[in-house]
Amino acid sequence: MKSQYPLAVLALAACGALATFAAEAKKAPPIDPATLPPPKRVVIPKLKATLTIDGELNEPVWAKAATLGPFRLHDNSREGREPTIVRAWYDDTALYLGWTCTDSDIQATFTARDSKFWEEEVAEFFITPKDLGRYFELQWSPLGGTFDAIITNQLDERGVSKKFDGDWSYTAKTMKSAVKVKGTVGNAKDKDEFWQVEVMIPFADLGVPAPKPRDVWRANCYRFNRGNDLPVELLAWSPPILPGFHQPTRFGYFEFGP
Repeated sequence: MKSQYPLAVLALAACGALATFAAEAKKAPPIDPATLPPPKRVVIPKLKATLTIDGELNEPVWAKAATLGPFRLHDNSREGREPTIVRAWYDDTALYLGWTCTDSDIQATFTARDSKFWEEEVAEFFITPKDLGRYFELQWSPLGGTFDAIITNQLDERGVSKKFDGDWSYTAKTMKSAVKVKGTVGNAKDKDEFWQVEVMIPFADLGVPAPKPRDVWRANCYRFNRGNDLPVELLAWSPPILPGFHQPTRFGYFEFGP
């Protein structure tokens, strides 16, 4: 069964941080998208490796991957209080992501697939091979939870999102991911170090063949970082600046290398 979630339900009403951001955005003067800095761009190398998806990120191939970072606040005002780095590469069958999220207070309880992980701490990846109005949303939590959906987004004449719907019935059937945590999840009394996510996203799960060298897709990486008695940080590799994460014209450019 296909489930549809309008903008206010899927991301804003469901997440207090995003709702607050949207409310503040309404008070501020409208942002002219034409005045914003261009989205980030990265060349994703094509590599060959035998990989074990275990969250370790210790295979030599990860040292050759592209590095996405530093992550900045959603409005691009500053870097996050704790570093976030994503490494990326691809081969003939899949795209590979390696997340390292420095985190002194790792907070998570959800584990069921398609939980509202954004209400806790989460790493998020949005990607589209073609149409900015239709893209994949994938998420991974510190406890190994996974979220996958297809988003349909209605954009106005300026390219700003007016409304989006999420199909949560979509499943990335052959995607693999694993998490490694250095710390104690859910215990604010001790000091944690980081959590890592290692991901393999087969192109078949995105419904497209492998990209050719010099192909350009649109994608963005996000993180919700929380801490005891600290405000939630909405972080992005390519800061949207416009309200909400679902601003596909602000996605970065993934150029696939030879």
